Amino acid sequence: MSELSIRVTHRTEIDGRAVEKTIDIETIPSLPAVSQVAAPARVAAASPEPSGQRFEKVHTKGEARHVAVLDHQTGLMWSVESLGDPDDADDGITQEHCIERCRELRLLGFEDWRLPTRAELAGLVDDTRHEPAIDTDLFPGVKPRWHWTSTAAAWSSASAWGVGFYDGGVSSARRSGDGFALAVRRAGQ
Repeated sequence: MSELSIRVTHRTEIDGRAVEKTIDIETIPSLPAVSQVAAPARVAAASPEPSGQRFEKVHTKGEARHVAVLDHQTGLMWSVESLGDPDDADDGITQEHCIERCRELRLLGFEDWRLPTRAELAGLVDDTRHEPAIDTDLFPGVKPRWHWTSTAAAWSSASAWGVGFYDGGVSSARRSGDGFALAVRRAGQ
């Protein structure tokens, strides 16, 4: 089995001194192809990676289409497709079932996928787009529909937060309502 180790080294000069910082991000099993894409126009990275790219597409061996995106700004890895009813991909499911779908996801050899928090998922909204309000080059399989988060509503244990990728709105709804999941994991774990 081949592995892809991601190591970022940034060299700069500060006050006449050479400064070098190296970060080992992750060792990913069986990933031969990785390509870089520019960050969405609405995202102004406070501390961009040395390459200036926020997102990196992650491909599986022998596949032209990417299956995940690595976000260098947050250290998160995202699946690129909405998860809904396993029997009908166009049907949404409850928040509880979205949590289960994420936990059951086996992608790129990782088993630690989860439902994102409100802040994490809202961070993917691209205000310059709608239907869906997300960069479709990076996230080609995201439906322009409601996506659940793991963040509970403070005023009701029966409700949780979500992001509507139709227009990028962030609001709460009853957990028993139908929606989709966009699975995420912490890169480097």
